[in-house]
Amino acid sequence: MKTNIKLLIRLLIVASCFATAYAVSSTWGNISYSAQLLHAENVVNASSPEKYVNHEIKYPKNGIGNGRTITGIRASDQVTNNTGGHATIYSGGPGFNFVHIKLQSQYSYGLIFRIEIYGK
Repeated sequence: MKTNIKLLIRLLIVASCFATAYAVSSTWGNISYSAQLLHAENVVNASSPEKYVNHEIKYPKNGIGNGRTITGIRASDQVTNNTGGHATIYSGGPGFNFVHIKLQSQYSYGLIFRIEIYGK
C-alpha cells in the first residue's frame, strides 16, 4: 500500500511539472460559435534586460466607433517555456463595446501573445 502511495505522489509531482511548463493564457467572457471575431492582434515585443516589457491594447482604436458588444476575449501566451507574460483587463471587456488590455512580461523576458476579441 505504501508503495502505491509513493508512486502516486511521484506521478502527481511529474504531472504538476508538465502543467507549469505551459503558457499562461486567459479567456474572459463567452466565445460561442455564433460570436464574430471583431479584432485579432499578434503582439511580439523583444526582451529587455533587467526590465519588464509592457504592451497595451485598446479596442477599438481611438477615434473609431464600435457598435458591437464584446462577448469574449482570448489572450493566448505563445511562449511555452514558463517565461511568458500575463494579460490583465483594465477597463471594458465582455458586456461592453470597448476593452483596454495590458500585457506584461516576466522580468528580463519578452512578450509573444495572440489577442482575439469576439462579439455580437
